[in-house]
Formats: sequence, structure tokens, C-alpha cells
Amino acid sequence: MSEKLPFQFEKQFEVLSFQIDPQGRIRLSALADLMQEVAWKHADSRDFGKALLEKGYVWVLSRFEIKIHQIPSWGDQIYVKTAGRGIDKLFALREFSITDDSGNEIAESMSSWLLVDVRTKRPQRPGNILPPELFVSIDDSGLMPDKISLPQNLELIDSIKVRPFDLDLNNHVNNVSYIRWVEDVSINLGFEINQILINYIAEARLDENIDMYIEKSDESIVLSGNYMGKQVFNAAIIGNCSGNID
Repeated sequence: MSEKLPFQFEKQFEVLSFQIDPQGRIRLSALADLMQEVAWKHADSRDFGKALLEKGYVWVLSRFEIKIHQIPSWGDQIYVKTAGRGIDKLFALREFSITDDSGNEIAESMSSWLLVDVRTKRPQRPGNILPPELFVSIDDSGLMPDKISLPQNLELIDSIKVRPFDLDLNNHVNNVSYIRWVEDVSINLGFEINQILINYIAEARLDENIDMYIEKSDESIVLSGNYMGKQVFNAAIIGNCSGNID
């Protein structure tokens, strides 16, 4: 994560009843939803959100890392802050910070995005499309979330079918759906997530069955989602096992 440079956009939320788990705490996928909503609000406020979509460009999430320090509960007021952190090669970097009502940081996140031409499916250099002052080049900044290296022997543990509910405005699987799948696998294993890194690799499509392969320990899980032997996404999770994962 960065050295907490000033944030450029902020929105307040209340944790609502439909966002919580059986323990009354916000689900990780719901928290990720709020971060993406704030990213869109910020982009729209500077005309690089919906305005870009109308011109035939779309933002595609490439890597997303979230660190949880304290999970907010039902009824809590939280503040989601975000800022662009420049361009690393083709990737636009965006940071998030989530604070409680007292200003304490309870979660932080860094993400990298590609700007893709909808017609050609090819990534574009953001500085060629948008005003350069919005996206300063900072190649080799060290802010880019890591690429996940998979271990050799992963175990098939589940298969998840892509449903219509998983699709977004662009008829693609929503970024948060992948996080929800990882969250579901972790819950079934009795594993509590404190940190998640996810690499988005290929597009999943409606009605495909995504096979989940994992390597697990008491403190970490490495997971790879595959379709017909092709990697769709990889995730690395740090946390703790609260139940039997054997």
C-alpha cells in the first residue's frame, strides 16, 4: 500500500442488514461492492466513468488486494475513500481506505485497472485517452498488487456455475462475483479472511462451470478458478482457520 497520500473522493455508508453475515459483520464481497461504487462515483465526477463507456471504453479490473484490520458490523457508519495513484505501464492504479466513524482505518486496498477498447478488446494507454493530469506515469512505483504464483499440486474442491446474477452492465461477470466465490469457499472451509489478493486473468461467461482448485493451511489459502483447464482467476488469502479444513 502507499504512504497514505491524500484521497480525492469519499462517500459515507451505513452497513445494512442485507450486507451482513450470520455474525452480523459486513461480508467481504459487500465491502468490495462499496469500494467499486465509490470508484465509479469518483470516475464520473471527473468524466472518466460512464462518459468513457459511451465513447466505447471500459475499465477492467486486473488485480485487487484488500487488507482487513477490523470488520464493521450492522448499523456501523463507514467512510470509503479513494484516489488514483497514477499509471504503471498500461495499468491505472487506484487506492482505497475505509475508516470508521472515529476516523480509524479499518480496511485498505490497492487495485490496478486496464482501459479497454470495447470494439477491439485491446488495452489502451489511459494518457492517450484522458487528460494526462489525471493519470501521471509512475512506472515501477512498487504500488502494483502482486502477481500470484501457484503451487504445483492444487486440489479440486468445488465447481461454481456462472449465473445471470453474476453479470454486470457490460454483460461480463462482475469483479465482486469472483470475490464472493472465494468468500464462499473460505466460509465452507471454516477460514476467516484477513487479507485477499486476486488476479483477474480471463473472462468467465454465463453458464460456464468454474472449477476451484486450492492449496490450504491453517493460515493461508491459494485458490485458482479454471474453466476447461484455462485459468480464469487466482486468489491468495491470508487469515486463520476457525474450523476443520481437512
